[in-house]
Amino acid sequence: MRHYAAMIMSLLAMGCSGDDTVSNKAGVQPMLGAVMHSKPDEVRRLAKQGVGLNERDPANQSTPMIAAAETMQWGMVETLIDHGADIWAHDQFGITAAQRTQTSRVIPGSDEDQARLRVIAKLKARGYPFPPPKSDEVLEMVKEGRWPPSDARS
Repeated sequence: MRHYAAMIMSLLAMGCSGDDTVSNKAGVQPMLGAVMHSKPDEVRRLAKQGVGLNERDPANQSTPMIAAAETMQWGMVETLIDHGADIWAHDQFGITAAQRTQTSRVIPGSDEDQARLRVIAKLKARGYPFPPPKSDEVLEMVKEGRWPPSDARS
């Protein structure tokens, strides 16, 4: 019986809640949790299954892609884009992942910077305007029914 307790404690330590639900008791959704805990393999696994690509953080309506961009995890952003995350998503403040490509402080030429540049190319290929509109402009366009733009592609 003791080995079951040890196994359960080990699984809990690795982040397995034991719940087969969209979010665990702490309210952390799986994809957001993987991004917040910098687990790129878990992000890839969930993305391949189509799980949580556009989850919303109840605190600010951020998505996994926005959260990854805000923490300069550009490889994760690229994974999310490649698996169908909404590139037009914005949080309650009008912040988008595309805006973060312009303010990122990753080391130029680093692997993360190379991923950031690929993200920009992928966004542009889908019709995302660059430079991206500022947060207040996004919110204004949302209010006017112009976001995403009419020629937007996913």
